[in-house]
Amino acid sequence: MLASHNFGLMGFLSRTYEAISDWVKGLVYRIIGRSEEWELKREIIREKRKYTDLLVNSEIQYEPEEPDKLLALQATAYLKERFPDGILPTLIGMSVDERMLMYQEMVEEIRCLFEVDKIKFEIKYPETEEEFKSMTLGFYNHEENLLCLNGAFIECDNPMLWEEMVFALFHEMKHARQYSAVDKTHDYGYSDDLLKIWKYNMVVYIEPSECDEAYRKQAIERDAFGLVDMIRENFEN
Repeated sequence: MLASHNFGLMGFLSRTYEAISDWVKGLVYRIIGRSEEWELKREIIREKRKYTDLLVNSEIQYEPEEPDKLLALQATAYLKERFPDGILPTLIGMSVDERMLMYQEMVEEIRCLFEVDKIKFEIKYPETEEEFKSMTLGFYNHEENLLCLNGAFIECDNPMLWEEMVFALFHEMKHARQYSAVDKTHDYGYSDDLLKIWKYNMVVYIEPSECDEAYRKQAIERDAFGLVDMIRENFEN
């Protein structure tokens, strides 16, 4: 009986040791992973500082490549067909529900125009001042493949903001197209050099709160703002 008891005890201790050993191994891996994660974050912070300084001290301008010159013309033709009487007069004659439906329809139409795969679309309402500032007119989240518009602006009584949201759709959809190009999901004809710059910027991304000038000058934002400026100028002229 004693030998049997000792054998059972040894088995229990062995299993306990294995469990503790596995737990320690897991802890070590988590610590290593966390350490690598923090080192990556520190490296991104260092790169952000260098990139911010480079952008702020530069006179860099948007120089569209051929695919975007063509895209701007196609987008202009689309707007003229969508708003034959002008954007503002059309929006002013709509109810809130009609505007919401229009934006939803436009997401799908612009997605097809920009040759982007299916994306999710939501109208969100910021609940805090911080959310409101970070969301502005809307945003595109690549991780969730989600394009959002700020419902507070759709329901406000400022027609100029309604019009800006139309152009915001082009801006955010261009971000979706940038990721699609970098991921090699589609070949739009952008140069390898431009794709490398976009890929770098997607990791080393500068938020408006960090430096508004650098935010607007960084590669993917400069590209999205520049494209919208081309579309707006073509449409208005």
